[in-house]
Order: sequence, then C-alpha cells, then structure tokens
Amino acid sequence: MSVAMEFTKEQLEQIGSYIESNFDRFGAKSNVVQLRPYDIQLIERMTRIEEELKTQRELFLKQNETMQFGFNQMDKRFEQIDKRFELMDKRFESMQKQMDVRFDIMQKNMDKRFESTQKQMDVRFEMMQKNMDSRFDDVNKKFSMMMWMTSAGFTVIATVITLLTIFAR
Repeated sequence: MSVAMEFTKEQLEQIGSYIESNFDRFGAKSNVVQLRPYDIQLIERMTRIEEELKTQRELFLKQNETMQFGFNQMDKRFEQIDKRFELMDKRFESMQKQMDVRFDIMQKNMDKRFESTQKQMDVRFEMMQKNMDSRFDDVNKKFSMMMWMTSAGFTVIATVITLLTIFAR
C-alpha cells in the first residue's frame, strides 16, 4: 500500500536543488556514465551518419537492382538484334541465290543470242564471199577477154605492119 504524499511547491524546489547539487556524487556511486554536451553531439552525429549509411546502402541496392534490370533488358535487345541480323543474312542469301539464278539465265540467253548472231554473221560472210568470188570470176573473164583482144590487136597490127613493109617495098 502506497500512500501518495503531496508536496508543496517549495518542497519540490528544495528536492530539485538538492539533487542538482549532489548529482555528480550520485552518478559516481552508480555506474552511470556522465556525458558532456560534446559527447552527446558526437553520438547524435554518429547516429545520423549510420542512418545516412543505411539510406545509401538501400539506395545502392535499389540502384543495383535497376542496373541489373537495365542490363537484362539490354541483353534481350541484343538478342533481338542478333535475330534480326540472322533474318537479314537469310534474306541476303536468298537474294544472292535468286540473283545467281537470274544471272545464269541471262548468261544462257546471251550465249544463245551470241550464237545466233554468230550464225547470221557466218551466213552473211559466206554470201559476201560468194558474191566477191563471182565478181572476181567476172573480172577474170573480162581480163582474159581483154588479154585475148589485146593479143589479137597486136597480132593484127604486127601483121598489118609486116604486110605493109613487104608490099611497100
């Protein structure tokens, strides 16, 4: 059973002044450490630093997670780019095959046209050769006829001159 006592204001002030004057002595008897104001400031600073370090660690972990997520996204994008390049390679290969087929067809067509042009040229050269041969034959006939005529003319002239020389004497 406790009985509460009522103190007057004066009594409370006396008790307070007594405790204040003997506070150091009471603290020395008990194992209570007395802290100076500077020590209290240092403890408050350390507490704030620890809280800031905790906040920084949390931010770092969040940032690390964000960076890891970004790296994963970049890896996915690189995979997509690789797939696109593979598709482009396949398209280029198919285009190259189509171009090869088209060039082969063009080469065959060009070969056929060249052969037909060559045959046409051969036929035309043969015709020109026959035409030239017939012309040369005509010229040869005319030349041999002119030789006979010239020979006959010289013979006639020589005969006439000889007869004139014989009869003119």
